[in-house]
Formats: sequence, C-alpha cells, structure tokens
Amino acid sequence: MNTLVKKIDLSVFIYSIIGTLVFSYLLVSQISHRHLYVFLIGIGLGVSLYHASFGFTGGWRNFIERRESSSLRAQIIMLGLAVILFSFFINSNSWIYQGKMIGAVAPVSLSVVIGSFIFGLAMQLAGGCGSGTLFTASSGNGKMAITLIFFMIGSLVGTYHFDFWRLAPSLGGISLLNEYGKVNSVLLQLSILLMLYYVVFKSDQKQNSNFSHFDIFDFTNFKLFKGPWPLILGSVLLVFFNVLMLQAAGHPWGITFAFSLWAAKIVQLIGIDVSSWAFWKLSYPSTALENSILADPTTVSNLGIIFGALAASALAGNFFKASLINRKILIAAILGGFLMGYGARLSFGCNVGALFSGIASGSLHGWVWFLFAFLGSMVGVRFRRVFYS
Repeated sequence: MNTLVKKIDLSVFIYSIIGTLVFSYLLVSQISHRHLYVFLIGIGLGVSLYHASFGFTGGWRNFIERRESSSLRAQIIMLGLAVILFSFFINSNSWIYQGKMIGAVAPVSLSVVIGSFIFGLAMQLAGGCGSGTLFTASSGNGKMAITLIFFMIGSLVGTYHFDFWRLAPSLGGISLLNEYGKVNSVLLQLSILLMLYYVVFKSDQKQNSNFSHFDIFDFTNFKLFKGPWPLILGSVLLVFFNVLMLQAAGHPWGITFAFSLWAAKIVQLIGIDVSSWAFWKLSYPSTALENSILADPTTVSNLGIIFGALAASALAGNFFKASLINRKILIAAILGGFLMGYGARLSFGCNVGALFSGIASGSLHGWVWFLFAFLGSMVGVRFRRVFYS
C-alpha cells in the first residue's frame, strides 16, 4: 500500500479534484444541470481513454506497419456496439435533453474526402488523433500540448476557408437509417464491420506467429486505478459514454468544434472579428460564439476529458512523462496539429465526431471519412519516419 501511495502524484490529483469541483459549480450555477451531466460524462471518457490507451493513431500505425491488429479490432467492435445502440435512440426524445436526439450526419462531399485524408496523414505525424491529442496532452505530454495548440490554429483557419470548401461537389447528408430503415441499416453496417474484422484478423494471423484472437479481452494485468485496462473494456465504456452523451447533449460525442471555438474566442480578444466569416454566421457556431464558452457542450465534455485524464494519470503515477522534443519532433507536432485541425474542419469532425459518432449515427460520411483517413494514415506512416528516425 505504501508503495502505491508513493507513486500517486497527489498534488496533480488534488488539482484535478479542485478543477472538477470548480467547473461543476460554475456549470450548475451559471449554465444548467444538463451541462454538468455532459461534464461528468467527459470525465468518464477521459479516464477510459487514458487507462485503455485508446487512440486510433497508434492502432492504425501498428496494423499498417506490422499487421498487428488488436487496437483496430477493438475499434471495430466499438463501432458495432455503437451502431446497434444508437439505432434505438436516434430521432427519439431524450431522457435528459429537452428535445429529439440527432445523429452526427454530415454531407458526403469532396471536402470530406480531402479533409479526412489530410487528417489521417497528419495524425501519424503528430502521434495522436483528436481524442488522443486531448487526453495525452491533459496527462502531461508536452509534445501533444504543442500539437493541441496548433490543432486549434488549424481548426480556426479551416473555418476561415469554409466558404471555399462549401462550394466543393457534394451529395449532401445521407443517413442510412433514413434511407434503409433501422433494421436494414444496422444489418448493413454490421456486415461491413464483420468483413473488416475478418480481414484484419486474418491479416494479423497470417503475418504474426504470436497472434492471439483474445488479446483484446485480456484482464490479466488489469488494475482499476493504475491501469492498463484491456482494450475491450475501453471499447465498451466509450460506447456507453457516447450513448450517455447523446442523451445529455442531444447529439453524439464530438471534440474538434470546441478547438475552433476556443481559437475564435482567443483571436477575438486581440481584435480579430471572426463573426463576419461565413462559418461563424451559421446558426450553431454563431450562437456558440456569442454565448459563454461553458454553454457549448463540446467544450464542456472536452474539459471533462481533460480533468478525467489528469486524475487518471495522477492516480497511476504517470503524469508528465518527460520526453525529448528535438527540432524534428517539434516540426512534426506543429505540422501534424495544424493539418489535423484544418482537415477536421473540412471533413466535419475527427476520428470521434466523424468516424465514431458518424458511423454510429448511420451517416455515410462516417464511412467515407474512415476510408480516406486510413489511406491518409498509410501515407502519413511513411512521412512520419522523416521526423522520428
């Protein structure tokens, strides 16, 4: 027990508790109880992401380079569970949110193709995706903190170019739930996911002699507060919290809109009027820009992820793992962060808002995003060697 206590970063844990209490009070007293629920859900997401080390970037890179598929298989299982559960709730009334729950449906357009490809390439340069950047930066990773700053800058530039990309060829938003009905759309998506699972499973089995089909279910070294958590637990918890997010926010989990909003709020403080930009004249962004930043559910859930990952890393005794940031790694963090932010705006989200929540919602754009982001990652893995060799 004494050994465990010595390893806990007590001061960091106390800061995370104080921050959680302060923001909880502000949300209840100034915004709404619903925003408090979103914040608490974000904390659950942050803890789950950290302890399960659940990031898309490393999992995709492991498969591309070595055909090691455990993380990718866990992601496919996560998507399958989400597709099933979301089908019960999309377009129905929420228990918490006063209104209908809407899915993350976005246009299938050239901007999604280009933006997701850019994002996939960039996340391999940076070493983290949207959720990965947020939870690793929150747990003390200096390189990812730099990535996050430039993620925000790239997101803001993407909103500046919104008018240009809005004119790109587009098929409009296509909801598989609306097109084929609940049962057929679920069966269609599960069939695709099952085929993907089989392909990556067989590819791993063929190339790696130590392959184990049950590695993602391994609870052998499971420790609640110190980790690691098995990948399957991360998959189930992320689906669980995303369903709760749908109930509390009225829409699925997203991350990157908040980065654009934070950057917009900051540049307004130094006299740049972004409200005249086409993106910030849209209904939702304009309302978010005018209101308190804490009124934005995506911001609130991101804050929850920050404090959740902070507390989890402190309890595990792993806060601020110092790492060498040489010039090449710094350039990779800057380029990767900026291009991820820009790509996310073009493609209506990141690996969470577009891929996870998009596919769960039955949006065709989520599948397009998945395909081209993976293709971008294949290119990004090659470029990554220039910076990390």
